[in-house]
Amino acid sequence: MLAHTQAKLAFWQNILVVFGGAILLFAASQIEIPFKPVPITLQTVAVMLIGLTYSPRQALETHLLWLGAAAVGLPVLHGFDGGIPHLLGPTGGYLLGMLISAYAMAFFKQKLALNSFVSDALLTLMGTAIVFVLGVAWLAHLIGGEAAITHGFFPFIIPGFIKAGLLCAALQAVRHRRAA
Repeated sequence: MLAHTQAKLAFWQNILVVFGGAILLFAASQIEIPFKPVPITLQTVAVMLIGLTYSPRQALETHLLWLGAAAVGLPVLHGFDGGIPHLLGPTGGYLLGMLISAYAMAFFKQKLALNSFVSDALLTLMGTAIVFVLGVAWLAHLIGGEAAITHGFFPFIIPGFIKAGLLCAALQAVRHRRAA
């Protein structure tokens, strides 16, 4: 009986974690600096946080829920947008990259039992690279390679480093506080 109760509790905890992550992605998507063709948002901070704190399965389920909601037209993406045309637009590659990035980060963090500032920084660097490679590649398909690098990569370098650094520092502070 106790095992059954614990299994039910774990199931509902997982549901809450996944829905909470999707809500976090939605909220972070709305905090943006309007930039064309791809805005600068806090989505990547949410993606990296999920990648560093969720299990690989939870990271995948969270992003699939968020992108699935967007695919059916719910306004969960930046600017309260959604729908298949938006997923196939200029930000489509970045969105796919975010899903793969969060999963890969969570996978390596779990498999290698990583838990330091340096490992978090390296994982966010890897995750950011995944987002950029897929995002810029898809954008290049739509607007050409040079324009994609100019408008979909260069403007994001400094904000990306700042966001990743702040996230890693905040996670270390939380871990340090928990250990005390």
